[in-house]
Amino acid sequence: MLKNFFKLKTPFEEFDEARMDSQLKTSKHIVNVLFKPDTFSEKKIIGTTFENVSLSKTLIDKCTFRVCIFKDCLFIGTKFAHVEFHGCQFVNCNFYKSTFEKVYGKPQQFRSAIQDKAYANIAVHMYQQLRENYYHESQREFKNEAEYYFAKWKRRLEQGDAERHGVPWYRYWPNTALSFAYDVVLGYGYRLRNLVTSTILLMVTLIALNHYFANYFFVQEETPSVIKSIYFTVTTMATLGAYGYSPLTEMGYVVVTIDVLFGISIITATLNSIFRKVIR
Repeated sequence: MLKNFFKLKTPFEEFDEARMDSQLKTSKHIVNVLFKPDTFSEKKIIGTTFENVSLSKTLIDKCTFRVCIFKDCLFIGTKFAHVEFHGCQFVNCNFYKSTFEKVYGKPQQFRSAIQDKAYANIAVHMYQQLRENYYHESQREFKNEAEYYFAKWKRRLEQGDAERHGVPWYRYWPNTALSFAYDVVLGYGYRLRNLVTSTILLMVTLIALNHYFANYFFVQEETPSVIKSIYFTVTTMATLGAYGYSPLTEMGYVVVTIDVLFGISIITATLNSIFRKVIR
């Protein structure tokens, strides 16, 4: 772990291009290196670990990295152009003011790059660069994932800024809590799996509650069963009322209203998430 997020750990060596090329040919572990040239180009690197390495203020151009690990590395002011990352991992790396142009690489590879929320501004900038890159390169699936991480780190940045400026907790925590819930439940509208998981859990919960309290909802003679509870819950949430069931108690009307409201919310969120993930 870097003690200073903007400096390499000492001791380290300075490498020119020839020394770096030689090291890459003979070793799969590049460690404690300050790369001095301003260009790192036209290289295909496979299965190499870069640890405590600085490629700051460097143009990384026309390079391909496969199954590489970047740990405690500095990419301060680095420009990535025509670069591909396949199965790589970035851990505790500084991308301060770095830029991405015509880059291919799943955003999940960068999710551990920034670990300290004190540097949320760097993470926000990095994901902003990535999502713009994916947009220009028409990489929709990657763009949605980058949008998710951008929103996640933006929440942390806003919370950190509020704490640093001494803003009372009750002024920023409501928005932070809502944003966190939006993240967990709906994945900010960009992660369909969050919505699917939340929908399944909600459906199971409502079915269980409707089944358990079935005798209190309706006064007509009806033998409760799991199948009937599933039918009642699904049809109520999807069609504003379950056919064949009439709530004859106030509790019944309350339950139907709750089911309908949750149903509308889920359907709206699902359509919105699909729109973001597929159409955009």
